[in-house]
Amino acid sequence: MNQYDLLKKLARQCLKKPSFPKNFPKEENKQLAVQIKNWLEQYGSSDDPQYRNEIRTVRDFLLLHEAASQGLVPVLSEQPKIRYYLVIDTNIFFHDEKILSRLNDHDIFVLPRIVLDELSHRAKNKDFKGKKSQRILTYIHQFPAERLLQTRIDRWEVHRFLPQFQFHTATSNDECDHQILAVTKRLLLEKKPAQLLSDDFELRKKAAELNITALSLQEFLTGR
Repeated sequence: MNQYDLLKKLARQCLKKPSFPKNFPKEENKQLAVQIKNWLEQYGSSDDPQYRNEIRTVRDFLLLHEAASQGLVPVLSEQPKIRYYLVIDTNIFFHDEKILSRLNDHDIFVLPRIVLDELSHRAKNKDFKGKKSQRILTYIHQFPAERLLQTRIDRWEVHRFLPQFQFHTATSNDECDHQILAVTKRLLLEKKPAQLLSDDFELRKKAAELNITALSLQEFLTGR
């Protein structure tokens, strides 16, 4: 049975009782109800013949309209997508310099100052990584400003958000990791759905200790 036939069956059965038939899968109910809503909004007050290619007959359209007008077909809207705040580690850019093009349109790219500083420092070199850093920085500067959150974090904030870590023995690499983790933790405490992207196993391990969702590049791309 195709979607069109399922849609008619749904409308007929909804006219008999005010709930979805039990033999309709829940997710399919939502999709069909949204489709009904869209058709009614587009053709509800129109004689546009185009709808016949989708609904096929005026009788079928009236059937759907009757079911909806009686409130028997729930008017459902599609669930809004979660807007993630994605904190991206420097190594992700070097493994995929076009990573920003792989973000969903509603996601926010969070750029910790430490990551920007690291890219800027490397961009001064004339070697392969230097040129790659220059391309990455150009790409970041072209990213839509409304979806880019540049942030810096003070040392006292790092200590506040990461109280379980020992700082007196920290290396320069540890300090960079701590700043990235603290930025992510701050976003989470602000009730923002933040995620960390990093191919650094040790950084992801520290993130797990802080209840931060940390994804490798492969994990992130697989879940898109």
